[in-house]
Amino acid sequence: MQSTANNVKRSDAQLPPPDSFAWIGDYTEEHWHPSFRHYHSAKELIASEHAPELIVFSLDSEEQDIQLNELRKCSVTALSKIFVEHESTLSPFLSNGVWNEDCLDAFEHYRIRTAKVNLTYDDDPKFKLLTYLWLHDELLTPRMQPSKSYLFSYPLLSAFGIELGETERWLAALVENDWINKDTLTNRVRYCASCQSGHLNYVDVCPKCESIDTKVQSSLHCFNCGHVGNQEAFKTRSSLTCPNCLTKLRHIGTDYDRPIETSKCQSCEHLFSESLVVAECLHCHVHNPLDKLQIRNVYHYSLSVFGGALVRRGMSHFTLMPSVGDQMSYSQFYWLLEWLNKLAKRHNMHHTVISLQALNLAEFLKDKGEVEGMIRLDAIQERLKSVTRMTDACCNDSEGGLLMLFPVTELKQLSAVIKKLENVKSQQHDQLLQLELKVLELPDDIGSNVEEWLIDRLNQVKANVL
Repeated sequence: MQSTANNVKRSDAQLPPPDSFAWIGDYTEEHWHPSFRHYHSAKELIASEHAPELIVFSLDSEEQDIQLNELRKCSVTALSKIFVEHESTLSPFLSNGVWNEDCLDAFEHYRIRTAKVNLTYDDDPKFKLLTYLWLHDELLTPRMQPSKSYLFSYPLLSAFGIELGETERWLAALVENDWINKDTLTNRVRYCASCQSGHLNYVDVCPKCESIDTKVQSSLHCFNCGHVGNQEAFKTRSSLTCPNCLTKLRHIGTDYDRPIETSKCQSCEHLFSESLVVAECLHCHVHNPLDKLQIRNVYHYSLSVFGGALVRRGMSHFTLMPSVGDQMSYSQFYWLLEWLNKLAKRHNMHHTVISLQALNLAEFLKDKGEVEGMIRLDAIQERLKSVTRMTDACCNDSEGGLLMLFPVTELKQLSAVIKKLENVKSQQHDQLLQLELKVLELPDDIGSNVEEWLIDRLNQVKANVL
């Protein structure tokens, strides 16, 4: 897993009791180590019924990979902070890094976040993944496996019980729900349309009979009789002569020329200039036309703003049909915005969109600490519910700001709403968080991509700082 966390300074006095620390394998004590319970294997730890928050592995690579997988499968240790003394094949995907003194800072960060989890995840791998990404502040990372027909896998998802064949569909559903984001595109692969194997051999074949028995040859075309054949058949001792009509060919362009077809099929004798390329599956031996191959993009995935709020606040706050002031997903919000825009054009109506952004969010979280800062932000979100009506809609944008949609509301009617937003700002104890307000009016020419339109328009309008 790839970390995106910021270090949190630890206080040794705040470290949990020894039961929270487990060491598996050979142990060498260091002065900065906490007090560990020692185990020979992951099975021994699981059988002990202890629930350590921090686990360190010191095993040989092959055995370490097996036992890492066992701990991520176990519900008690699935989300624990796990480090390794030495990297192994699966440790970048199932552990949280190599053990060193800085890991205690990362562990304190993890413990603080653990206290803020309100999402029940035990029986649902979707919620388990969201919670994992929140606790460890990491990316879900794909593993390349060239020896396997599927080529790429997500070891963490396999440990959480997701079948390989379901991974792509499963992740797409989480993206559709706006719980996770596609982060980095790491590769693009093609699979057999018949058996979904990624082991393909790209072969040049005859475009007529699809035989692989083709060769490049130089051909000549006799203008006198129209005969086309191999150049070698035209050669005599001192000149070129058509083997069909016996005409001597003296001048290229007048007596003969070279056809553009430069290859010949040895099976059907067809002449051609460009081969047909097909992808032969090395598993089921089906010849796939290139346009029939299944194309899949391989991504790193990150937790979305909406997914993070879901972990912190629990599923009860996020139903399919949000209650007054609750957030809906991007896809719901964009669909509603597009639909209301069509209604506005048809019936001469007016709607308003408000964007609320925290200008100094990074500085605010740094000053208050991440957890305290998140508590403050959640409190502000709760107060923002007083701004919205039963018929209004809101969602978080990709930058962590808030989008609010006010149906049948013109710009001149927004004075009461803006006053309520100013009151929300003034209710902060220290006034540290600066809020930026932007307003858009519908109808507008949105086009086919609502998200792009919204980003472009918000970049164009003037902002007001509350």
